[in-house]
Amino acid sequence: MKTKKEKNPYILTIKESREILRSNLAEMKKYEKAKRKKVTTDYFTTELKDDNNILEVENLHTYFYTDSGVSKAVNGVTFSVPKNSIVGLVGESGCGKSVTSLSIMQLVQAPQGQVVDGSIRFATHDFITDEKGEKIPIYVKDDNGEIVYVNKTDNKGNLVYDKKTGLPVRVPLQATSEDGVPLFEMEARTYDIVKMPTNDMYRIRGKDISMIFQEPMTSLNPVFTVGYQIEEVVYLINPTATKEQARAKAIQMLSLVGIPMPETIVNYYPHQLSGGMRQRVMIAIALVGNPKLIIADEPTTALDVTIQSQILRLIKDVQKQCEASVVLITHDLGVVAETCDYVVVMYAGKVVEKGTVYEIFDKPLHPYTKGIQKAKPTMETGLNNELYSIPGVVPNPINIPNECLFKGRCSEYCSACEGEYPEEIKVTETHSVFCHKYRKN
Repeated sequence: MKTKKEKNPYILTIKESREILRSNLAEMKKYEKAKRKKVTTDYFTTELKDDNNILEVENLHTYFYTDSGVSKAVNGVTFSVPKNSIVGLVGESGCGKSVTSLSIMQLVQAPQGQVVDGSIRFATHDFITDEKGEKIPIYVKDDNGEIVYVNKTDNKGNLVYDKKTGLPVRVPLQATSEDGVPLFEMEARTYDIVKMPTNDMYRIRGKDISMIFQEPMTSLNPVFTVGYQIEEVVYLINPTATKEQARAKAIQMLSLVGIPMPETIVNYYPHQLSGGMRQRVMIAIALVGNPKLIIADEPTTALDVTIQSQILRLIKDVQKQCEASVVLITHDLGVVAETCDYVVVMYAGKVVEKGTVYEIFDKPLHPYTKGIQKAKPTMETGLNNELYSIPGVVPNPINIPNECLFKGRCSEYCSACEGEYPEEIKVTETHSVFCHKYRKN
């Protein structure tokens, strides 16, 4: 008589489940320990391969350790984000787009989710410290180049007097930004986010890299006003900010994203706003720190068509105004064509094609890219004609093999598709594809 395992080889025995659990615990413990490791800044400081980029993701692997095995959600992703540009991540649901963005932010759900390999190089500016590890302030200077001194005051605004002389204590006047943020000496640095411990990630997350999440109703806290939630970010970036400065900044950010009557809306709760206005609040929160990189995870998914257009136009306007770069995650090719400069097409945790928006739309090479373009309705699509759909389903990411994962659904499949996953084939300086069909023999 056949056992359950013989009848269905996909069923896990108790012994196999225990082995998976034991292996998972060992791996998760190793990666969690690395996140808490105390290291110097030099440990995660690196260099960009191209100084024109703001972000370089290379051979990124993000796995989830599940009871059924290791789910390779992101399995060797490589792409770059040039400065002052919008890069679109495109693909079916479950292809690894959102996990890639969460890996960049170090927000992958731990301990099950871990970035196990690769590098994420991000160009930023960080504080210069003295021998004691203290930040070096920038002081106001007069016309002669001399540092300006002022009377020292306490937290209540009262003058502080020297106990010996009885005279007011004089201190150098520290320079501040337009928003009242104290200025310190900084220098350009490039950090490898994969190597950064969690505590060091606070240096750049929210300030230099920010994220617009997919569903604003679940991302905003329903028990706090939108103004309070913006002010919370202001305090994180500038701990010395007063209540008046934080409130003024919140109103300024709401005005920037096009919300009418910001002085009134700042006191509203999320449920009192429409979907489009909630999404604008999310964008306002993301922009408080003037980030160099904004990650927008399907920001128009829950909105109707007219509001979608407004949000996309707002993102483009903000990107130009702030001179930031944007990673736009979507499965809507119409959004990509209207908004992006570069496109990265993903399938089953891997990149299958990347290039400029014109190259991807005018000269698509990979069969998957052609398939998702063909599936989009056009003016030529008749009322009685069915939309094209790619046959088959996305493969299970559990213990996925190193081979072309699209070959079972590919209309251009040939004998060359057998074997390992195809290497990157550069067609032009900016256009590349991962497909055996274009391999030179």
